[in-house]
Amino acid sequence: MADAFAGVRLLGPPEADGEYIALSEHDVVHLHEYERVYAVPGLYEYVVQERLRCRSPQVAAEGFLRTAVRRGLDPGSMTVLDVGAGTGLVGELVRRGGVARVVGVDSLPAARAASLRDRPGVYADYVVGDFLLGDALSVALRPYAFDGLVSAGAFGGTHATPKALENALAVLPAGAPAAFTIDERWLAASDPDGFGVAVERLAADGALVVTERTRFQHRVTTTGEPIFYELITGHVG
Repeated sequence: MADAFAGVRLLGPPEADGEYIALSEHDVVHLHEYERVYAVPGLYEYVVQERLRCRSPQVAAEGFLRTAVRRGLDPGSMTVLDVGAGTGLVGELVRRGGVARVVGVDSLPAARAASLRDRPGVYADYVVGDFLLGDALSVALRPYAFDGLVSAGAFGGTHATPKALENALAVLPAGAPAAFTIDERWLAASDPDGFGVAVERLAADGALVVTERTRFQHRVTTTGEPIFYELITGHVG
């Protein structure tokens, strides 16, 4: 894969306002311009997984499988919801871990297209929708009886909001395991609208029984600075 992208360069502050990928001298795209990045087979994995050493997919998948086993569940009998499924790496990892069936959800049609192109057969279904809208996506997912939820980096920042997390957990039955990773900046307790307060509220209300919170290096920036996330695991109350 590295040979195919030998000319790709990573740009960031102070060279540019944000993190960018230089595909060629005259073609520069923002790292989070997902429609463009997903359109090139393997580009997202090369840049984010290989060059920026992103660990969230592995951490989230391992955290989910660990939580399921601790609850005495057999992954081979589970249907798991993958929120913010992207190109399908998390779904692939939990399937490798023995999960019987995974249903992916992402707000971008480009993500679905990339996943079906690059990882055919990983998902039993891949639904385009936004949990922030709640009811519409819940209706689309109604045919499935989910046994758990996994998500790598989909919540926080410019991605899904705390309300989206609440709506996603709401499709699970009591006792179902959940594992997700969130940028630690979005977990700041001082932000009344942040995920830190939302997770505390879910725990206080009994909607989410948190069993693990672990800080880890999510990835590095395009200029090499570390970005830290938290893995949060637990089960629906």
